[in-house]
Amino acid sequence: MKESPIQNATSFAIDLDKLTGTFNLIKMVLDINRPVAVQLVDSYVMVRLNTSFRGCPENTDVLTFPSGLDDPLPLGDIAICVPYAIDQSSVRKVPLNNELTALIVHGCLHLLGYDDIFDEDRIAMQQKMNEVGEQIGIPIEGEWTSILHQDSEHQ
Repeated sequence: MKESPIQNATSFAIDLDKLTGTFNLIKMVLDINRPVAVQLVDSYVMVRLNTSFRGCPENTDVLTFPSGLDDPLPLGDIAICVPYAIDQSSVRKVPLNNELTALIVHGCLHLLGYDDIFDEDRIAMQQKMNEVGEQIGIPIEGEWTSILHQDSEHQ
């Protein structure tokens, strides 16, 4: 039996079969032929990862860890905070699966070298996210961003 590329390390019920199918479509659309592991985590794990690897002692929705290795070795790993995704899906008024899909696409794009620090790069990344969403049949908000980060930055 083949191990799933998505592991749920939370107590939240996630349809891993459906999400894995979506993930495989995302990889196909983005022409990713190398292994990518996705870990669904709780808030305390994400805070720990964000603190350790980025020096930011706060929660976030998605973190990526590019391997820096050449093909055929893994492209990298993606960590997604499920409670954060639940909150964002509620704010956006979209199903959790759509938010998790957007986070996986976002993470895959980071692994492929896309960035969203500067406006020009962020716009290109959002456009690519929208294209992927259209191709896999799961709409991603036109100007998708980590909405909870924006809310906390403007308070």
